[in-house]
Amino acid sequence: MDNFIVDNNRYIIGKNHKKEDVSNFVIHEVVKKIIFEIDRICRKNDIPYALAFGSALGLYNYGGFIPWDDDGDIVIDYFDYERLVNALKNDLSEEFCFDSEATNPLYNPLIPAFKVRYKNSYIKEKNHFTLPDHSTNHGIFVDICLFMGVPKNKKEHLKLINYSKRKMPLYIFLDAFLHINPKKIRKKLREFEKDTATKYRDSGYVSQTVIIPFQEYPKKFVESLSFPKEVIYPFKEYDFYGRKIYSFNDIKEFSRLRYGEKALKIVTESGEIKDPFLKKNKKSGHIKVIDIYD
Repeated sequence: MDNFIVDNNRYIIGKNHKKEDVSNFVIHEVVKKIIFEIDRICRKNDIPYALAFGSALGLYNYGGFIPWDDDGDIVIDYFDYERLVNALKNDLSEEFCFDSEATNPLYNPLIPAFKVRYKNSYIKEKNHFTLPDHSTNHGIFVDICLFMGVPKNKKEHLKLINYSKRKMPLYIFLDAFLHINPKKIRKKLREFEKDTATKYRDSGYVSQTVIIPFQEYPKKFVESLSFPKEVIYPFKEYDFYGRKIYSFNDIKEFSRLRYGEKALKIVTESGEIKDPFLKKNKKSGHIKVIDIYD
């Protein structure tokens, strides 16, 4: 795979505590460090992983990060969760740490299963109040999500996701506003997640764990909530900033299904590569404050 969009523009990701601009060039170097560390640990412990979501789209369109993106996304199989917990506990280098329910019983189940962080940094997300993750370290992170088998039928899939959506308002109210540990809701969500993953383990379709309630937003970009297994597996190696990193078997088809045809790079008859995104849409959306202490 070659012929990528070239975009060397500087994009402002956020501001540091001094109100100074922090650019994509700065944060991408840190996110790259985290991804390379996850790659090292997964290879050492034989845990399959893949760059996913916006990171997969960036790999297809730009051969790396989406230039104005401010994070990284990785997925593993649901049934590899415990193995990755143990691998991170045993092998994660000192300059990194990770968040999950395995490290913090207050960890929010409505967000990705892991956040692997670079310690020598600080980040405050715009949704930090409504979706607190109760981290002890608030460094720049890469999300690690869980993929599981799901029904082929979209309506059946949505019914499963709606279980989490119905519980989300009360969970957020207790957790963010009243500062009460919603442990009963968390337990029910995890039991539902495990039952669903077990039931659909042999399904021909996979997707992010059904207890993540935000999968259809924004709807205009979502062509599909689930993906044929052959689009996702087996994970394949791709060139990524001088290293080999894993992503999905067919990142073009994944990106088309997840983000729509209009999100894919445009290849003209003459072979020219054009960016599908307008300049006004090239904006980072997650970060409120960011500091790097190197």
